[in-house]
Amino acid sequence: MQSSGTDRSRRLLTAAAGALLAALMALVLIIGFRLATRIRDNVATLRRASLLQAYPSELSQQLTALRERLGTLEYTGGVQQELSDSVAGVNRDLTALEHRRGLDPTLLGTAEQLWRAYGPVLAPVLAYAGEPYSDTDFGSSLSVSGKMYYTQVRRAELFAQSHAPALHRQLTALTAALQKRTSNAAARLRLLLSAGVLAVLLLGGAAAYLQLARSRGERAAQAAEEQTRDILHTVREGLFLLDADYRIGSVWSQALNHLFGREDFAGLPFEELLRDKVSPATLATAMKYIKLLWGERAHENLIKSINPLGQLEVTLDNGRGGKETRYLQFNFHRVLGAKGVKHVLCTVADITSNVMLTRELHEAQESAHAQLDMMVGMLQSDPLQVGGFLDAAAAGLKHINAILKEPARSHAEFSKKLAGLARELHAIKGEASALNLMSIAQRVHHLEDMVESLKGKSELDGNDFLPLVLKLDELLAHLRAVREMIGRLGALQAPASAPADTLSSPVLRPVGAEELAATLQNLARKLAEDHGKPFTLSLEGLTEVPAQYLGALKDCLIQMLRNAAVHGIEPDTVRRAGSKSATGQVRAQFQRQADGFELVFEDDGAGLSPEALKQAAVRKQLLTAEQAAELDDRAALALIFKPGFSTRTEVSLDAGRGTGMDLVAKAIYGLGGRIGVSTHPGRFTRFKIALPVPRETAVA
Repeated sequence: MQSSGTDRSRRLLTAAAGALLAALMALVLIIGFRLATRIRDNVATLRRASLLQAYPSELSQQLTALRERLGTLEYTGGVQQELSDSVAGVNRDLTALEHRRGLDPTLLGTAEQLWRAYGPVLAPVLAYAGEPYSDTDFGSSLSVSGKMYYTQVRRAELFAQSHAPALHRQLTALTAALQKRTSNAAARLRLLLSAGVLAVLLLGGAAAYLQLARSRGERAAQAAEEQTRDILHTVREGLFLLDADYRIGSVWSQALNHLFGREDFAGLPFEELLRDKVSPATLATAMKYIKLLWGERAHENLIKSINPLGQLEVTLDNGRGGKETRYLQFNFHRVLGAKGVKHVLCTVADITSNVMLTRELHEAQESAHAQLDMMVGMLQSDPLQVGGFLDAAAAGLKHINAILKEPARSHAEFSKKLAGLARELHAIKGEASALNLMSIAQRVHHLEDMVESLKGKSELDGNDFLPLVLKLDELLAHLRAVREMIGRLGALQAPASAPADTLSSPVLRPVGAEELAATLQNLARKLAEDHGKPFTLSLEGLTEVPAQYLGALKDCLIQMLRNAAVHGIEPDTVRRAGSKSATGQVRAQFQRQADGFELVFEDDGAGLSPEALKQAAVRKQLLTAEQAAELDDRAALALIFKPGFSTRTEVSLDAGRGTGMDLVAKAIYGLGGRIGVSTHPGRFTRFKIALPVPRETAVA
């Protein structure tokens, strides 16, 4: 929240007043400290001056006592020492007063002058070190030096008695001046302390006002915080701010915790928020976009229009130890300040349900279009051919069901089941594509995806096959719906006079050579259009195919035709660059031989590169690099018949499974035949299939 101008002014005024009072209080304390120090010094000086007041009378008394002791012939050493100490005390204290600043120099100078007058009369007394008494037969008496000493003491006594009052008055005046000075300093200190107390009261009042204002501000801030918290806990979108370092701020909505499954986001880099949830390329694009938002000249509406995070697919924890795919929508709004962009407000919404609904609607539309296309295709197709395919598909699905029911315990047994499923599904998809029954082909393609994903698991069990069973049930239901539609179309196309029982379902018969040729030509046109590779298909000798081989060869020809369109025939630009005609040529020729039959299937496309085949085998982990290096060209060409082999890195409806040529080889071997391949890179690929004479034909 941003404060109003009045609130900012009040805070500035309060801060200025507080700073002024604090400075005033500091000044009072400094001056008070200096005054207190001065008063302390004055008190010490006053104490010395007070002591000096007593010295004049003490000196007189000590001199009188010394004279009396000399008169009574008593010991004078103690009195003489006291006199010496007193004189030393006066000298010491007067010297100390000289170093005190602020004393009246006149008063102190007069006192020192009066004291210096004592010096000449006291010096002989203090300097006497002789024996004042002498002993005779008649008793003790003053000695000659003692008599002189007595005279000096008497003179000093009289001097002190006459000069003591003047010195005492001078010292008293000096003491009075010091007392006045100390009193004045104490008065100033009291005034200063009073001012300090007043300043403290003012400061206390200001502090109380500040506390009151802060309490009101805190209550308002708390109310605003509660409202913000209520908003952040209620909104269904994730909200947070990004700073200039692309880090999340300290406040975010509770929905963000649910979206990303973590509690703390404060200071988290935006890049770290998306790391491990999106691809590196998407993450790099997102960070470039975030940096654009901080540009001063960036047009916000234009930036929003290129938002790469408008529908972001992420992988998140589902809370049960697994992962789930969600779709998030990020929106960004720049927060501008006086100096430009301050923050970027980010909103994150979970649009998974919307995306799923859109997909469902799209799938429903595609399904409707597919059904419409299927109806149009069936109207254009021979119902007998479609019926034959449905019968073959039903038989194939029955075989798939039998494969699923086979008991298996080891991983190898489960893998064998997957290989069988892949071959059967691929055969059904190939014929469905040839008849342009794309709704069936796409459903079978999805089943192939499921089988392929199971092949990648390190351990398999029976539960892994349950989703396949459900999808097979859906495919069977769809095949029944197609059969019903064929029946209705047959009824609509039947003559009005036809018997009622002939309208219930079409009369099905095995597909002949003509129907096979039509199917292959239709498939060739569709493949050329789907892959953008124009080519023509030439068919020869299909009428010579024995009826026993027709079904198996149909599957083989469909697969080889798809391989030629995907792998062999080049785009017209590539063909022109190689001095070829823009339109590719594919040829299938079936003919009798002395000991059986031969089928030659050839395209004038890119051919096969043994080295490319070896690299693909290593990439698919079918061979090691060392094993691939040991293969000669013939063995390398034979790799195309290996289960799971494909040179394609991506799976499409027509190629990439590594199942097609494996299926062709197994079908030919099942008929007792042989298959070989020859190629010239850049020129052609040729398959030769040798088949024996069928037993029934041989007997005939």
